[in-house]
Amino acid sequence: MKIHIAQIKEYDSIVIRQFMAEAADKDDLWQQLQDCHNILIKPNLLGPYPPSAAITTHPAVLESLILLLREHGKEVWLGDSPGGTNPVNRVWQATGIKDLAEKYSCQLLNFSSGNVRIIKQGNIEFSLTDYFWQADAIISVGKYKTHSLMYYTGAVKNLYGLIPGLKKSDYHKYYPDNASFSRVLASLYEICRQRFIYSFVDGIWGMEGEGPSAGIPRNFGTMFASLSAAALDWTAARMMGYDPGRISYLAATLQMDDLQPSDLEVEDKWRDFIFPDVKIKGISRLIKFLAHSPAFLKNSFRRIYRYYPDFNENCKLCGVCVTSCPVQAIRMEGTGSTPVIDYKTCIKCLCCHEVCPYHAVYIKKSLLAKFLIK
Repeated sequence: MKIHIAQIKEYDSIVIRQFMAEAADKDDLWQQLQDCHNILIKPNLLGPYPPSAAITTHPAVLESLILLLREHGKEVWLGDSPGGTNPVNRVWQATGIKDLAEKYSCQLLNFSSGNVRIIKQGNIEFSLTDYFWQADAIISVGKYKTHSLMYYTGAVKNLYGLIPGLKKSDYHKYYPDNASFSRVLASLYEICRQRFIYSFVDGIWGMEGEGPSAGIPRNFGTMFASLSAAALDWTAARMMGYDPGRISYLAATLQMDDLQPSDLEVEDKWRDFIFPDVKIKGISRLIKFLAHSPAFLKNSFRRIYRYYPDFNENCKLCGVCVTSCPVQAIRMEGTGSTPVIDYKTCIKCLCCHEVCPYHAVYIKKSLLAKFLIK
């Protein structure tokens, strides 16, 4: 399996596009996309951060890919579901994705709205945006960063954004340590790997230290591409200074792609290359504590780590939330009464929060959730 790596120091669109085109040609990507018309690009849009913060996929990288896909006659969709409770429009604006979508008339898809599909993989149930299945093919464009829970994030973990809204936080609640959350990511990859077709990772400016958002921007000056997200991440994590075999979800996903480390092909100059002195501090003390805690402590954590949508005094009983809920978890009960949410059905996608014209839906959080969910 080939992993293409290029040294690109700054966001030069011409150089980036050339790298993408060469990687795609070497992997016969256009042959695989021959019968595909709608291509969904899934960037990493973690939150309302400017491109200079090196937290989200840089718009110059996305622009290069849009132009390349347009050159081959493809219609481009851009989509994500940012983390936490940040309003999606604010994220679109801050990351530069809104301007990009308008410039090239691309559909900009909020995964926290629209339909979802409930899919069970093993004993883990996932709520995934239906846009993932509506597109003919998916290309992941992740960001090269350290991660305080999973050590490293790039191509594979970028797929986590296919889970809508605050539902993502549920998996952190029920699978709070590294080992259990690795099973979540591996199970998600097993569902998704046949549907998305290619991966790029933006490492021109990435992050070290307390990633994925509280770390330090670093000019790694590198971009990655591969047909296998797992193979790309294995190589990229090694170059960051990790032993990828000890990162559980990387080992599991590489095996899913029927690959061994010896099967991974890179240019000779990158074979043993490791970025010097990368700050790859371990996971947070809370996560370490939970990893070695008995079951009753983990259950206690889940009980006090609570968050759910609720209504405030701004509610005008317009019913927009009722008609917009993708799983019909909201209903009106009598004239003049505030809508009622069935929390057993609610998937915490935050669609009601996004569509309410009166800002009447807010996220009620316990003290611990206020600390952990931004």
